[in-house]
Amino acid sequence: MVRESEFFKGKRPWSRIKDKVIGDYLVPYLNKVSKLRHQIVIVDAFAGQGVFEEGSKGSPLIICETAEKQVPNQYLTIFVNRDKASHQKLETALKEYIDRKKALPILGSAQDLLKELSQIIGNATVLIYLDPFGLKGCEFDLLEPYLGRDRRFSTEVIINISMPTLHRLSTFKAVREGKITNINKKLNQKLSEILGGDYWQEIMWSDLPPAEKEQQVVERYVGLLKEYLPYAGFCPVREKQGKRVKYYIIFCSRHEDALLLMNDIMCRAYFKTMHEIEYKGTLFEGRLDWKEMQQRGDIKEEIRYRIKRKPGIIRKDLWLEIIKENFMKWVSSEFREAVDEMVKGNGNKIRFISTTSRLNDNSKLYLVENPAPMSLSVVPCASTPKVHYSEYPLFNGKKKSLVKKVNDGSIITRFDKTPLPKKPIDVICPHFIELKWAYGCPYDCAWCYLKGTFRFRPEGIKPVIKDYKKIELHVKKFLEEESVPEILNTGEIADSLMGENGSKPFSKFIIPIFESQKIHKVLFLTKSSNIKNLLELDSHNQVIMSFSLNAITVADKWEKAPKVKERIEAAQKLYANGFEVRVRIDPMVPVENWEKHYIHLIDLIFDKFYPERITLGSLRGLQSTINGCTDKSWVKYLSESSNWGKKVDINQRLAMYKKIISYLNEKHNYSNVALCKETKALWGILNMDYKKIKCNCIW
Repeated sequence: MVRESEFFKGKRPWSRIKDKVIGDYLVPYLNKVSKLRHQIVIVDAFAGQGVFEEGSKGSPLIICETAEKQVPNQYLTIFVNRDKASHQKLETALKEYIDRKKALPILGSAQDLLKELSQIIGNATVLIYLDPFGLKGCEFDLLEPYLGRDRRFSTEVIINISMPTLHRLSTFKAVREGKITNINKKLNQKLSEILGGDYWQEIMWSDLPPAEKEQQVVERYVGLLKEYLPYAGFCPVREKQGKRVKYYIIFCSRHEDALLLMNDIMCRAYFKTMHEIEYKGTLFEGRLDWKEMQQRGDIKEEIRYRIKRKPGIIRKDLWLEIIKENFMKWVSSEFREAVDEMVKGNGNKIRFISTTSRLNDNSKLYLVENPAPMSLSVVPCASTPKVHYSEYPLFNGKKKSLVKKVNDGSIITRFDKTPLPKKPIDVICPHFIELKWAYGCPYDCAWCYLKGTFRFRPEGIKPVIKDYKKIELHVKKFLEEESVPEILNTGEIADSLMGENGSKPFSKFIIPIFESQKIHKVLFLTKSSNIKNLLELDSHNQVIMSFSLNAITVADKWEKAPKVKERIEAAQKLYANGFEVRVRIDPMVPVENWEKHYIHLIDLIFDKFYPERITLGSLRGLQSTINGCTDKSWVKYLSESSNWGKKVDINQRLAMYKKIISYLNEKHNYSNVALCKETKALWGILNMDYKKIKCNCIW
């Protein structure tokens, strides 16, 4: 790693990329935020000398010159240096701006500035640029006051994260060799403080290749930033193509235009620089297009795929959706050219509707096979799926014609395995609709009933996602035909949020389909804490989020999933963003001191959010589940039979339910509670009317 004293001898390739990004972004950024009519404060917390010894301008001069040209009477720049010599040289370089009170150089630390700045900026528009030599000064708790700043005031952050420092602080070699010292622990703690959690450990301490580790950590970190400022992305910085990444430039903003601008700016800064370095001094210098260095693909296929999902999407929104999942893959001019060609018929043809009769950013786009703008558009297919109905007996003694399945039931079917209760040991479970978009679960919890359900599958419970085109076809047919409101449960045979880090996450695929109508809702049931895609949704009125939670001591012993507190925090963020959030505390296990553990769980939940409903369930096991599991230590708690496998003794279950229901009522004034797959006898003992059940999977 280059030392600070050596850094300013001459601008290196990676510095060119970083300075190009900040310089090119400032022009449109300043023009846009100037319209807010607030003072614009630009902070460079690791400023350096301002000028390289060979004469190249550093970030402070680039910032001041650009601001002076774009917003001469509206800006203030703040530059921080810990090194006294660098501070003095910077004062000389910025004398003109200092004298006019446009630049404020400070001798001190980034930490001290960031601790104080949030208290004095008021309603100013703020851009914070962090380009440290290591990572000290980028601690997440220092950034959080700015990330979570009042939405009325514009705030953006650009951070350069050093990959060599990431590896140094992770101490992978020491961990691998078992040589854990207090120094190692302090370095690890520092990395957790910088990255806002210890999620990096499972990645950096794995056997993945170093480059893959880096990318995954950066993706997780960016996901964390998006929980505050939703439009974020990152760009690699290398010395030359094929060399290891030295930095990732990361940005985050509350405004979608930042993502649109940075996509093009980072593409040009990175790929054009790599292209120039690669071919400088060769016969190909200046002869090849720098765009050819990108990992590309067919943009027309991407356009077609998204218009098919959202007929009538306007051009600007289409481009935004594309780059959210394909950042730095194409530039905006390529996108517009591709749309134009497709409109003219050169490729996968599309058509547009515009108030001006001209193709522009507000034009609505349709595939030619879409006959007309419709609220629900069924994908053309050789055979249209059929919705099958059946008469179902209800708990109130009546019968009703309800959807049984769509086509063969491979995607949509009614869960009707539990008959109407007659005997005391029969369990209560309303018949709900399953949306079987996938099989399996990545978490492998000890008592997972999928171990029995999928015991004959070669992959076991390994996740397998079905064909999206088939899912879309069946779902749209159901939504189009069925008028009786239903909730479609996506979490019965899969975790609803598994695969959210993939190129086409299920949430972003399925939710817009449900948002196109107002009758039916989609239910996500999960043990995941990966909610970044959900927080990016423009609309989620037809979505119900349900988090499966358990007492911490129980979860730590038998659940291989994100920590309970992480799930609760994820639920809280969705709740704060207007989602309908339910909680399922299931299976409750009568471990030692269970009262204390489950009461603690209830308090953790209500400290963060107020669930729309809570469903309680106790430990149970079908024989196929017991036979299929490896860790059978939980089976010792089962002693009673029902028509849904073995259960905990009824007196023990009664004690657990009574305690929790009473505590919810007395401490939190909460009564919207139901039981999951519990016997008719126990419902009666608790004086709860199962005929009026409102549990997790139904309205």
